[in-house]
Amino acid sequence: MWGKAFPIGRVAGYEIRLDPSWFLIAGLFVWTLARAYFPQALPQAGTGTLVLLAIVTMLGFFGSLTLHELAHAVVARAYGMRVRAITLFLFGGVAELESEAPDPGAEYRVALAGPVASFALAIGFWVLSVALTPWPVIAVPLGYLSFANGVLAIFNLIPAFPLDGGRVLRAVLWKRSGSFAEATGTASRISALFAYGLIGLGLWTMFAVGPAAGLWPILLGLFLLAAATGARVQVETQAALSTLHVGDLMRRDPVIVHPDMTLDDVANDAMLRHAVSFVPVVENGLLLGYLDLRAMQQIERENWGATRVDDIFAALDDDAVVGPNAEAQTLWERMQRLGRHKFLVVEGRRLLGVVTLSDIMARLRLARAIPIPHDRPG
Repeated sequence: MWGKAFPIGRVAGYEIRLDPSWFLIAGLFVWTLARAYFPQALPQAGTGTLVLLAIVTMLGFFGSLTLHELAHAVVARAYGMRVRAITLFLFGGVAELESEAPDPGAEYRVALAGPVASFALAIGFWVLSVALTPWPVIAVPLGYLSFANGVLAIFNLIPAFPLDGGRVLRAVLWKRSGSFAEATGTASRISALFAYGLIGLGLWTMFAVGPAAGLWPILLGLFLLAAATGARVQVETQAALSTLHVGDLMRRDPVIVHPDMTLDDVANDAMLRHAVSFVPVVENGLLLGYLDLRAMQQIERENWGATRVDDIFAALDDDAVVGPNAEAQTLWERMQRLGRHKFLVVEGRRLLGVVTLSDIMARLRLARAIPIPHDRPG
Protein backbone atom coordinates (compact mmCIF):
# COMPACT_ATOMS: atom_id res chain seq x y z
CA MET A 1 0.00 0.00 0.00
CA TRP A 2 1.27 3.44 0.93
CA GLY A 3 2.69 2.72 4.38
CA LYS A 4 2.47 0.21 7.20
CA ALA A 5 -1.20 -0.53 7.85
CA PHE A 6 -2.27 -1.05 11.45
CA PRO A 7 -5.18 -3.17 12.76
CA ILE A 8 -8.28 -1.53 14.22
CA GLY A 9 -10.41 -4.61 14.93
CA ARG A 10 -11.86 -7.82 13.57
CA VAL A 11 -15.15 -8.45 11.78
CA ALA A 12 -16.44 -11.94 10.92
CA GLY A 13 -13.00 -13.31 11.77
CA TYR A 14 -11.12 -10.93 9.45
CA GLU A 15 -8.65 -8.34 10.63
CA ILE A 16 -9.53 -4.79 9.52
CA ARG A 17 -6.53 -2.52 8.91
CA LEU A 18 -6.07 1.17 8.16
CA ASP A 19 -3.32 2.33 5.86
CA PRO A 20 -1.96 5.80 6.80
CA SER A 21 -3.17 7.13 3.43
CA TRP A 22 -6.76 6.51 4.61
CA PHE A 23 -6.59 9.54 6.87
CA LEU A 24 -5.98 11.78 3.85
CA ILE A 25 -9.05 10.61 1.95
CA ALA A 26 -11.16 10.57 5.14
CA GLY A 27 -10.21 14.18 5.83
CA LEU A 28 -10.98 15.25 2.27
CA PHE A 29 -14.28 13.40 2.47
CA VAL A 30 -15.34 15.23 5.63
CA TRP A 31 -14.14 18.62 4.32
CA THR A 32 -16.05 18.25 1.03
CA LEU A 33 -19.28 17.18 2.70
CA ALA A 34 -19.14 19.83 5.43
CA ARG A 35 -18.15 22.70 3.13
CA ALA A 36 -19.97 21.93 -0.11
CA TYR A 37 -22.58 19.15 -0.14
CA PHE A 38 -24.43 19.43 3.16
CA PRO A 39 -24.61 23.28 3.25
CA GLN A 40 -26.58 23.17 -0.03
CA ALA A 41 -28.75 20.21 0.95
CA LEU A 42 -29.36 21.44 4.52
CA PRO A 43 -29.15 25.25 4.38
CA GLN A 44 -30.65 25.67 7.86
CA ALA A 45 -28.07 23.50 9.62
CA GLY A 46 -25.37 25.10 11.75
CA THR A 47 -21.64 24.55 11.34
CA GLY A 48 -21.41 22.06 14.18
CA THR A 49 -24.26 19.99 12.76
CA LEU A 50 -22.71 20.02 9.28
CA VAL A 51 -19.34 18.80 10.57
CA LEU A 52 -20.98 16.09 12.70
CA LEU A 53 -23.08 14.88 9.76
CA ALA A 54 -19.99 14.87 7.55
CA ILE A 55 -18.04 12.72 10.04
CA VAL A 56 -20.93 10.29 10.52
CA THR A 57 -21.46 10.02 6.75
CA MET A 58 -17.75 9.44 6.16
CA LEU A 59 -17.78 6.64 8.73
CA GLY A 60 -20.93 5.23 7.12
CA PHE A 61 -19.29 5.21 3.71
CA PHE A 62 -16.12 3.49 4.91
CA GLY A 63 -18.28 1.07 6.87
CA SER A 64 -20.05 0.29 3.60
CA LEU A 65 -16.69 -0.12 1.90
CA THR A 66 -15.67 -2.59 4.60
CA LEU A 67 -18.86 -4.57 3.97
CA HIS A 68 -18.04 -4.54 0.24
CA GLU A 69 -14.65 -6.12 0.98
CA LEU A 70 -16.16 -8.50 3.55
CA ALA A 71 -18.47 -9.81 0.82
CA HIS A 72 -15.39 -10.67 -1.25
CA ALA A 73 -13.74 -12.31 1.76
CA VAL A 74 -16.75 -14.43 2.75
CA VAL A 75 -17.28 -15.78 -0.76
CA ALA A 76 -13.53 -16.38 -1.13
CA ARG A 77 -13.54 -18.37 2.10
CA ALA A 78 -16.37 -20.51 0.77
CA TYR A 79 -14.05 -21.54 -2.09
CA GLY A 80 -11.17 -22.32 0.24
CA MET A 81 -9.23 -19.12 -0.50
CA ARG A 82 -7.31 -17.54 2.36
CA VAL A 83 -7.78 -13.85 3.16
CA ARG A 84 -4.99 -12.19 5.17
CA ALA A 85 -6.85 -8.99 6.09
CA ILE A 86 -9.06 -6.17 4.82
CA THR A 87 -7.21 -2.89 4.41
CA LEU A 88 -8.71 0.56 3.87
CA PHE A 89 -6.45 3.03 2.07
CA LEU A 90 -6.35 6.10 -0.18
CA PHE A 91 -8.26 4.59 -3.10
CA GLY A 92 -10.80 2.58 -1.12
CA GLY A 93 -10.28 -0.90 0.27
CA VAL A 94 -8.92 -4.31 -0.57
CA ALA A 95 -9.40 -7.84 0.69
CA GLU A 96 -5.84 -9.18 0.72
CA LEU A 97 -6.07 -12.69 -0.74
CA GLU A 98 -3.25 -15.10 0.12
CA SER A 99 -4.24 -17.51 -2.65
CA GLU A 100 -5.78 -17.26 -6.09
CA ALA A 101 -9.18 -18.62 -7.10
CA PRO A 102 -9.20 -22.36 -7.89
CA ASP A 103 -11.18 -21.92 -11.12
CA PRO A 104 -12.80 -19.23 -13.32
CA GLY A 105 -16.19 -19.69 -11.69
CA ALA A 106 -14.81 -18.97 -8.24
CA GLU A 107 -12.91 -15.92 -9.51
CA TYR A 108 -16.10 -14.61 -11.14
CA ARG A 109 -18.27 -15.05 -8.04
CA VAL A 110 -15.69 -13.64 -5.62
CA ALA A 111 -15.22 -10.58 -7.84
CA LEU A 112 -18.96 -9.90 -8.19
CA ALA A 113 -19.69 -10.32 -4.48
CA GLY A 114 -18.45 -6.80 -3.67
CA PRO A 115 -20.51 -4.88 -6.25
CA VAL A 116 -23.59 -6.95 -5.36
CA ALA A 117 -23.13 -5.97 -1.69
CA SER A 118 -22.69 -2.30 -2.64
CA PHE A 119 -25.82 -2.33 -4.82
CA ALA A 120 -27.77 -3.92 -1.94
CA LEU A 121 -26.51 -1.21 0.42
CA ALA A 122 -27.42 1.49 -2.10
CA ILE A 123 -30.98 0.18 -2.27
CA GLY A 124 -31.21 -0.16 1.51
CA PHE A 125 -29.99 3.39 2.17
CA TRP A 126 -32.35 4.74 -0.52
CA VAL A 127 -35.37 3.02 1.06
CA LEU A 128 -34.44 4.44 4.47
CA SER A 129 -33.90 7.95 3.06
CA VAL A 130 -37.33 7.91 1.43
CA ALA A 131 -38.98 6.59 4.59
CA LEU A 132 -37.32 9.32 6.67
CA THR A 133 -37.95 12.22 4.28
CA PRO A 134 -39.78 14.25 6.98
CA TRP A 135 -36.47 14.36 8.89
CA PRO A 136 -34.02 15.74 6.32
CA VAL A 137 -31.11 15.88 8.76
CA ILE A 138 -31.25 12.05 8.70
CA ALA A 139 -32.64 11.49 5.20
CA VAL A 140 -30.01 13.58 3.38
CA PRO A 141 -26.97 11.65 4.69
CA LEU A 142 -28.77 8.38 3.97
CA GLY A 143 -29.49 9.55 0.43
CA TYR A 144 -25.84 10.44 -0.02
CA LEU A 145 -24.76 6.99 1.21
CA SER A 146 -27.18 5.41 -1.26
CA PHE A 147 -25.65 7.41 -4.11
CA ALA A 148 -22.08 6.72 -2.95
CA ASN A 149 -22.63 2.97 -2.73
CA GLY A 150 -24.19 2.93 -6.18
CA VAL A 151 -21.21 4.80 -7.62
CA LEU A 152 -18.84 2.45 -5.78
CA ALA A 153 -20.54 -0.60 -7.29
CA ILE A 154 -20.55 0.81 -10.83
CA PHE A 155 -16.99 2.11 -10.64
CA ASN A 156 -15.72 -1.25 -9.41
CA LEU A 157 -17.18 -2.95 -12.47
CA ILE A 158 -14.75 -1.10 -14.77
CA PRO A 159 -12.62 -3.88 -16.34
CA ALA A 160 -9.29 -2.81 -14.84
CA PHE A 161 -7.16 -4.30 -12.08
CA PRO A 162 -7.45 -4.23 -9.12
CA LEU A 163 -11.12 -3.31 -9.57
CA ASP A 164 -13.67 -6.09 -9.44
CA GLY A 165 -14.45 -5.63 -13.12
CA GLY A 166 -10.84 -6.47 -13.93
CA ARG A 167 -11.17 -9.74 -12.07
CA VAL A 168 -14.48 -10.50 -13.80
CA LEU A 169 -12.74 -9.89 -17.12
CA ARG A 170 -9.92 -12.22 -16.12
CA ALA A 171 -12.42 -14.92 -15.13
CA VAL A 172 -14.09 -14.71 -18.55
CA LEU A 173 -10.74 -14.82 -20.37
CA TRP A 174 -9.57 -17.67 -18.13
CA LYS A 175 -12.70 -19.68 -18.91
CA ARG A 176 -12.19 -19.08 -22.63
CA SER A 177 -8.45 -19.83 -22.87
CA GLY A 178 -8.03 -22.29 -20.02
CA SER A 179 -4.88 -20.46 -18.90
CA PHE A 180 -4.84 -18.31 -15.77
CA ALA A 181 -1.49 -16.78 -16.75
CA GLU A 182 -2.64 -15.88 -20.27
CA ALA A 183 -5.90 -14.42 -18.94
CA THR A 184 -4.01 -12.31 -16.41
CA GLY A 185 -1.67 -10.99 -19.10
CA THR A 186 -4.54 -9.99 -21.39
CA ALA A 187 -6.57 -8.45 -18.57
CA SER A 188 -3.51 -6.52 -17.39
CA ARG A 189 -2.98 -5.02 -20.85
CA ILE A 190 -6.63 -3.95 -21.00
CA SER A 191 -6.32 -2.50 -17.49
CA ALA A 192 -3.27 -0.52 -18.60
CA LEU A 193 -5.31 1.04 -21.44
CA PHE A 194 -7.92 2.24 -18.95
CA ALA A 195 -5.15 3.57 -16.70
CA TYR A 196 -3.55 5.53 -19.55
CA GLY A 197 -6.99 6.87 -20.45
CA LEU A 198 -7.49 8.16 -16.90
CA ILE A 199 -4.03 9.74 -16.89
CA GLY A 200 -4.78 11.42 -20.23
CA LEU A 201 -8.12 12.65 -18.90
CA GLY A 202 -6.40 14.06 -15.85
CA LEU A 203 -3.79 15.89 -17.91
CA TRP A 204 -6.49 17.39 -20.14
CA THR A 205 -8.51 18.43 -17.07
CA MET A 206 -5.48 20.09 -15.51
CA PHE A 207 -5.10 22.37 -18.54
CA ALA A 208 -8.83 22.88 -19.20
CA VAL A 209 -10.10 23.30 -15.63
CA GLY A 210 -7.19 23.54 -13.21
CA PRO A 211 -4.40 21.51 -11.63
CA ALA A 212 -6.45 20.36 -8.65
CA ALA A 213 -9.27 19.00 -10.83
CA GLY A 214 -6.94 16.78 -12.86
CA LEU A 215 -4.81 15.46 -10.03
CA TRP A 216 -7.21 12.78 -8.85
CA PRO A 217 -7.67 11.03 -12.25
CA ILE A 218 -3.90 11.04 -12.72
CA LEU A 219 -3.28 9.48 -9.30
CA LEU A 220 -6.00 6.90 -9.86
CA GLY A 221 -4.62 6.08 -13.32
CA LEU A 222 -1.12 5.61 -11.92
CA PHE A 223 -2.51 3.36 -9.20
CA LEU A 224 -4.40 1.21 -11.73
CA LEU A 225 -1.32 1.03 -13.96
CA ALA A 226 0.83 -0.15 -11.06
CA ALA A 227 -1.81 -2.68 -9.99
CA ALA A 228 -2.13 -4.09 -13.52
CA THR A 229 1.62 -4.46 -13.80
CA GLY A 230 1.79 -5.99 -10.33
CA ALA A 231 -0.90 -8.58 -11.17
CA ARG A 232 0.99 -9.65 -14.28
CA VAL A 233 4.34 -9.84 -12.48
CA GLN A 234 2.79 -11.83 -9.63
CA VAL A 235 1.46 -14.46 -12.01
CA GLU A 236 4.77 -14.61 -13.89
CA THR A 237 6.53 -15.08 -10.56
CA GLN A 238 4.20 -17.89 -9.52
CA ALA A 239 4.72 -19.64 -12.86
CA ALA A 240 8.52 -19.33 -12.61
CA LEU A 241 8.65 -20.62 -9.02
CA SER A 242 5.80 -23.14 -9.06
CA THR A 243 8.00 -26.22 -9.69
CA LEU A 244 11.00 -25.12 -7.64
CA HIS A 245 12.10 -25.76 -4.07
CA VAL A 246 14.51 -23.84 -1.88
CA GLY A 247 17.17 -26.47 -2.53
CA ASP A 248 17.04 -25.56 -6.24
CA LEU A 249 17.83 -21.91 -5.52
CA MET A 250 20.19 -21.93 -2.56
CA ARG A 251 23.92 -21.21 -2.70
CA ARG A 252 25.72 -24.30 -1.50
CA ASP A 253 28.97 -24.09 0.49
CA PRO A 254 28.38 -20.49 1.59
CA VAL A 255 31.06 -18.31 3.17
CA ILE A 256 30.97 -18.95 6.93
CA VAL A 257 32.59 -17.29 9.95
CA HIS A 258 33.71 -18.54 13.36
CA PRO A 259 32.42 -16.93 16.59
CA ASP A 260 36.03 -16.10 17.65
CA MET A 261 36.71 -14.00 14.55
CA THR A 262 36.86 -10.22 14.93
CA LEU A 263 34.61 -7.95 12.90
CA ASP A 264 37.70 -6.75 11.05
CA ASP A 265 38.37 -10.34 10.00
CA VAL A 266 34.78 -10.79 8.89
CA ALA A 267 34.83 -7.57 6.87
CA ASN A 268 38.13 -8.26 5.14
CA ASP A 269 38.28 -12.04 4.81
CA ALA A 270 34.59 -12.80 4.24
CA MET A 271 32.42 -9.90 3.17
CA LEU A 272 34.83 -7.88 1.01
CA ARG A 273 36.64 -10.89 -0.44
CA HIS A 274 33.48 -12.74 -1.40
CA ALA A 275 31.10 -9.78 -1.92
CA VAL A 276 28.54 -10.90 0.67
CA SER A 277 26.82 -8.98 3.45
CA PHE A 278 25.31 -11.96 5.30
CA VAL A 279 27.33 -14.86 6.75
CA PRO A 280 26.36 -17.92 8.82
CA VAL A 281 28.19 -18.39 12.12
CA VAL A 282 29.43 -21.97 12.50
CA GLU A 283 31.53 -23.70 15.18
CA ASN A 284 32.70 -27.34 14.93
CA GLY A 285 30.20 -27.96 12.14
CA LEU A 286 27.29 -26.70 14.24
CA LEU A 287 25.27 -23.74 12.99
CA LEU A 288 24.95 -21.12 15.73
CA GLY A 289 23.34 -18.18 13.94
CA TYR A 290 24.25 -15.47 11.47
CA LEU A 291 25.84 -12.06 11.17
CA ASP A 292 24.97 -9.33 8.69
CA LEU A 293 26.47 -6.01 7.76
CA ARG A 294 23.64 -4.07 9.38
CA ALA A 295 24.51 -5.52 12.81
CA MET A 296 28.20 -4.76 12.28
CA GLN A 297 27.40 -1.15 11.42
CA GLN A 298 25.92 -0.70 14.88
CA ILE A 299 29.50 -0.94 16.21
CA GLU A 300 31.92 1.96 15.72
CA ARG A 301 34.38 1.12 12.94
CA GLU A 302 37.44 1.70 15.12
CA ASN A 303 36.15 -0.97 17.53
CA TRP A 304 35.83 -3.75 14.96
CA GLY A 305 39.29 -5.10 15.74
CA ALA A 306 38.35 -5.62 19.38
CA THR A 307 34.82 -6.93 18.80
CA ARG A 308 34.24 -10.63 18.16
CA VAL A 309 31.49 -12.24 16.14
CA ASP A 310 30.38 -13.98 19.33
CA ASP A 311 29.56 -10.56 20.83
CA ILE A 312 26.96 -9.48 18.29
CA PHE A 313 25.79 -12.32 16.02
CA ALA A 314 22.08 -13.19 15.88
CA ALA A 315 21.14 -16.60 17.26
CA LEU A 316 19.04 -18.96 15.20
CA ASP A 317 15.31 -18.32 15.13
CA ASP A 318 12.46 -19.69 13.05
CA ASP A 319 12.16 -16.50 11.00
CA ALA A 320 15.73 -16.82 9.70
CA VAL A 321 15.76 -20.48 8.61
CA VAL A 322 14.08 -22.52 5.91
CA GLY A 323 14.24 -26.17 4.89
CA PRO A 324 15.61 -27.30 1.52
CA ASN A 325 12.30 -28.93 0.55
CA ALA A 326 10.19 -25.83 1.17
CA GLU A 327 8.45 -24.52 -1.93
CA ALA A 328 10.15 -21.56 -3.58
CA GLN A 329 6.81 -19.78 -3.95
CA THR A 330 6.18 -20.12 -0.22
CA LEU A 331 9.60 -18.64 0.53
CA TRP A 332 8.90 -15.73 -1.84
CA GLU A 333 5.64 -14.97 -0.02
CA ARG A 334 7.45 -15.27 3.31
CA MET A 335 10.07 -12.75 2.19
CA GLN A 336 7.34 -10.28 1.27
CA ARG A 337 5.45 -10.82 4.52
CA LEU A 338 8.45 -10.59 6.86
CA GLY A 339 10.55 -8.12 4.91
CA ARG A 340 13.52 -10.51 5.34
CA HIS A 341 15.65 -11.09 2.24
CA LYS A 342 18.22 -13.65 3.44
CA PHE A 343 17.64 -17.12 4.88
CA LEU A 344 19.76 -19.96 6.19
CA VAL A 345 18.88 -23.31 4.59
CA VAL A 346 19.14 -25.93 7.31
CA GLU A 347 18.44 -29.55 8.08
CA GLY A 348 18.28 -29.90 11.83
CA ARG A 349 21.24 -27.76 12.97
CA ARG A 350 23.28 -28.53 9.87
CA LEU A 351 23.85 -25.71 7.42
CA LEU A 352 23.15 -26.68 3.80
CA GLY A 353 23.33 -23.26 2.18
CA VAL A 354 22.02 -19.72 1.99
CA VAL A 355 19.17 -18.38 -0.14
CA THR A 356 18.55 -14.69 -0.73
CA LEU A 357 16.16 -12.42 -2.56
CA SER A 358 18.89 -11.91 -5.16
CA ASP A 359 18.90 -15.64 -5.89
CA ILE A 360 15.16 -15.62 -6.52
CA MET A 361 15.33 -12.47 -8.64
CA ALA A 362 18.08 -14.01 -10.77
CA ARG A 363 15.84 -17.02 -11.42
CA LEU A 364 12.91 -14.74 -12.31
CA ARG A 365 15.05 -12.76 -14.78
CA LEU A 366 16.04 -16.02 -16.42
CA ALA A 367 12.40 -17.13 -16.57
CA ARG A 368 11.47 -13.89 -18.33
CA ALA A 369 14.28 -14.40 -20.84
CA ILE A 370 13.11 -17.99 -21.43
CA PRO A 371 9.30 -17.72 -21.10
CA ILE A 372 7.34 -20.66 -19.75
CA PRO A 373 4.58 -21.64 -22.24
CA HIS A 374 1.01 -21.00 -21.11
CA ASP A 375 -0.84 -24.15 -20.16
CA ARG A 376 -3.86 -24.88 -22.31
CA PRO A 377 -6.61 -27.43 -21.75
CA GLY A 378 -6.46 -30.74 -23.55
